[in-house]
This record gives sequence, structure tokens and C-alpha cells, in this order.
Amino acid sequence: MHFDAQVSPQLVALELDSIADQVINSVASGSSRALTAHLHQVLFDELGFHGDTKSFFDPRNSFLPSVLEYNRGIPITLSLVYKLVAERCGLVVVGLNTPGHFLVRLNLENEQMIIDCFLGGKLLTANEVTARIMKMTASQELADSAVTDVATHRQWVARILVNLIHILSVQKRPKDMAAVSELYDVLKVAY
Repeated sequence: MHFDAQVSPQLVALELDSIADQVINSVASGSSRALTAHLHQVLFDELGFHGDTKSFFDPRNSFLPSVLEYNRGIPITLSLVYKLVAERCGLVVVGLNTPGHFLVRLNLENEQMIIDCFLGGKLLTANEVTARIMKMTASQELADSAVTDVATHRQWVARILVNLIHILSVQKRPKDMAAVSELYDVLKVAY
């Protein structure tokens, strides 16, 4: 709302509800596997949610209303859309605070699926995630914990804010950076 005073949290919630209704209304059975298949069909195939590879560092990619409007974003905001829609459908989704590229894990009755929302809902194995983290960090400890450590809601918000602070710093927007930094400081105090 600092960047767009016209933003309406109620309209964002209604948009997420509408997407979830699309998913639910397309499922004949109530199985979580069917819901998951239709969730991916609606989000990634029909609505075309995808990673913004052309303007990755556009601040709008960090704002949920913009991500919903343009159906593109960065890994963490696309993961947030996925989580919010999936939970409205009755599915259980957690964030994986993996270094450099946020992922989600969908917890079904007898299995777990790791999903890269930036890559159009690509399913990853635990070994693929571990290898990805090892390549990026060369840390076995980080790689091992990436698949098991669930991001808290505060960590989601903090990571979005840190991304935004970095972007605004690079763009030399000190007033905006100060506003986001203030939000981050409030979040840290609440820990």
C-alpha cells in the first residue's frame, strides 16, 4: 500500500477465492491428487502464472496484487499465490526457505511434492533440491536442511521485504527503501 494507495486487500482476497473456485469447480472427485492436478492446470496452464525472467528485479514482482494482475512474479511471490490458492482448496502447503530460490512443498496423505512455482509448477525430487543447493552454496548442511526446514510466515514476509530492499537499493530509491526497511524492522522486533 506504500507503493499503491489504491490497493484493496479485499479485492486481492476475492481474486484468490475466484482462482480457488475455478480449481474446485473443475474437480469431479474430492481427492487431494485430483485437486493438485487441477490446481496446476488452472494456475500454470490456464492462467499462465510464470516466473518473470525479463524483468525479475521489477519491484512489482514482490507485490501480491501485481503478481495476480500480471500472472508473473519471483519464486517467493508465485509460491505465495500457490499456497494461498491451494489452502483455499483444502490442500496443505508449506514454504521451503531454500537459498536463492524459494520453493513450496505440498503435503498429501501419503506423499510430499516439492514444487518450483517460478518454473511453471515443476515438480522436484528431494535429491534435485539438495543438488541445486549444493551447487549454489557448496554447503551440505544447507542442502540437507533445505528440504526439511519449513519457512514460517514471518520468514516468508521477511524474505520478500529483504528482496524488495535490495531492489530499491540498486534502483537508488532511498525513500522507498527506508519505508520497506521500517516494515522489516517492525517484523524483526516482533520475533
